[in-house]
Amino acid sequence: MAGMNVNDAQHCEMVQQQLEERVGLGQSLTPELRAHLEGCPECRAHLKLLLELEAALLEDVPPMQPPAHLKTQVLSAARQTHTRTAAQARPHASRRWWPLMLGAAAVSGLLAFGALLTPSRGTAATLPDPAVVVAAADGLLVASNDGAGTLNLLRGDQVTASLRSSGAQPSWFTQGVRLGDRVYLADAANDRVLEVGTNPLKVVRSYPVPDGVAGLTASSGPDGGRVYFKTVRGSVGRLGDPQTQITVAREKGMPLADVMDGVLLSGGKLFITHHLSGEVCLLDPDTLNVVKRVVVGGAPVDLAPEAGGTVLALDVQGRLLRLNASGEVIRSWPLPGHPDKLGVNGSVALVTDRAGQLTRIDLVSGEVQPMPLAHPMDVIALPDGTFAVAEGGGEGGVRVLDETLKTSWKMEGRGGK
Repeated sequence: MAGMNVNDAQHCEMVQQQLEERVGLGQSLTPELRAHLEGCPECRAHLKLLLELEAALLEDVPPMQPPAHLKTQVLSAARQTHTRTAAQARPHASRRWWPLMLGAAAVSGLLAFGALLTPSRGTAATLPDPAVVVAAADGLLVASNDGAGTLNLLRGDQVTASLRSSGAQPSWFTQGVRLGDRVYLADAANDRVLEVGTNPLKVVRSYPVPDGVAGLTASSGPDGGRVYFKTVRGSVGRLGDPQTQITVAREKGMPLADVMDGVLLSGGKLFITHHLSGEVCLLDPDTLNVVKRVVVGGAPVDLAPEAGGTVLALDVQGRLLRLNASGEVIRSWPLPGHPDKLGVNGSVALVTDRAGQLTRIDLVSGEVQPMPLAHPMDVIALPDGTFAVAEGGGEGGVRVLDETLKTSWKMEGRGGK
């Protein structure tokens, strides 16, 4: 940017690094990032490039080899880039994969240019009883409680891939989280977590969770990331690490429809809700030792982070709570109905109530705006500031709404078998 001083340039470098990390992980932008983007056309252009790059990488590429001269040119450009940057400061670890994506995008873009001029090979379709929606690397992954555990990958209103996950019992998906290019789905009926790859769509692995899964969260890190879970009976652990598991409560179990609890890594602590006792527990994420227990009352079932280190906790008995870094309640909003899923984008929160309502909460003014919706089962915040909602039942589907609750698009559903 013309007239930019050294400090401005360093700040923009930091902002662009955060944009790359959040777009790469499918995370929403923080209020601080949005505020910076409003006044910085250079960083807005960088975000636009990242989103276009991600879209290009997700396009179908025809099965053909690139011309020999193209391969030579791309490799030559890569070597020149490597030579130029070798004398510069070593890039942040999370940024090293972007040049690889740029190289892949250059090849994919040239090969797929003709395909971009024709309609997508995906076809419009209906969704069977959507229960969970996750922002995946290749679009939206929708898991259905239709008896067959159907998974559908969406790009816009197109189903690009579909499979049946099948289990000993009809699947009952309660939550999904993304970690890199993988999605992890909690199937409470079959006491398992499915690790799903989306390019191509396939179940990579099934992790047994003997007591049933009540909540999940994922966090990236130098070791490749971790997925934490809470069981129905009150244990907390990490996927793939059966030796590290602790108990925060001892319960006999509960009906599938009541299986819900929040798990969130925030500020170096693992927040866990135990809705049967109205508690929020803070754990050390490495040892899983309980650091603190806070009785917030009601029945907290979901958690979401806020900028500045605060955490939002959703009480299914009709409250949205703001917790400080120690888990103490510092603000409360009364809500209609019995909301059980929470999504947050900047200063707007959306909560869903399966009984037939979506509620928008302005986290600054405190304004609460309900909206009737037949059978909302899940809501997530998307990186562009919108929300995706999974609507179960025959009249449901998946819809994307902006922060004013205006529907951008909807894909119809159909009843499960």
